[in-house]
Amino acid sequence: MEVDISDTGTGPALLFLPGSFSTKEAWGRVLAALDGQYRLISVSLPGYGKTPEIRPDAVTDMKMMQNFVARIVQQIGEPVHLVGHSYGGLNTFAATLSGAVAPLSLITFEANPIYSLPDAGSFEWLDRAVSLVQRFERAYASGDTDAAALIIDFWGTPGFFESMPEVVRDYCRHTTYTNVLDWRTAAGFTPKIADYASINIPASLVRGDLANQAIVEITALLSQVMPQASQQVVPGAGHFLISTHPEQCAKIIDRHMISFYHGAQQQML
Repeated sequence: MEVDISDTGTGPALLFLPGSFSTKEAWGRVLAALDGQYRLISVSLPGYGKTPEIRPDAVTDMKMMQNFVARIVQQIGEPVHLVGHSYGGLNTFAATLSGAVAPLSLITFEANPIYSLPDAGSFEWLDRAVSLVQRFERAYASGDTDAAALIIDFWGTPGFFESMPEVVRDYCRHTTYTNVLDWRTAAGFTPKIADYASINIPASLVRGDLANQAIVEITALLSQVMPQASQQVVPGAGHFLISTHPEQCAKIIDRHMISFYHGAQQQML
């Protein structure tokens, strides 16, 4: 299978996974703002960019996506640091938690594994999120060409879809069914929050301070349960922070990498 991938530079390998309605180019401004020297690999997920869709209509879990990420890591041929935004961040968790990959570390921006299960009770916002996804699927099935606005405005703010350039809105319209499949796979990823404790590698879990309630709560819980995780908040940023605040995101990546390799050197002394 041909995959839409970019692989440039030398140094520690960072694999960048974009979110839904995005391609590998979504990371462009972040990559340009990095100070460190790295091998930078960015890939379009199945159904986006020039990467073909691999999932059937009846997909119900993340297994095919986990295997996709594992194939990319194997192709890279060396240990990687996984970096994911939104649905790409969900994929970093799913691939790592399942054992499909064993990254050196994780960096996530507004990762949204919202079907994860709390240790007790349920998330107050989950029913609303599930209802939204159902409305989205119905809107797409009815032929609503702007069904994607429901999802984009949910993660962003009301009216965010309309504020986007027309060429971007057109791409979202073109890839709406791919996002339907993204939600079907995401709904099958239901680990308990406590299960994330097994991800015992350095992890920077990043969100914007304008994040919606689901992201705020999930990010906080995961940063508490993952042994080497820290939560970082980007001031003035919302869900699409890798586009709106690329310099701040790049600084977080640089600091993460400096900390990772400084710590490794200290252990060798």
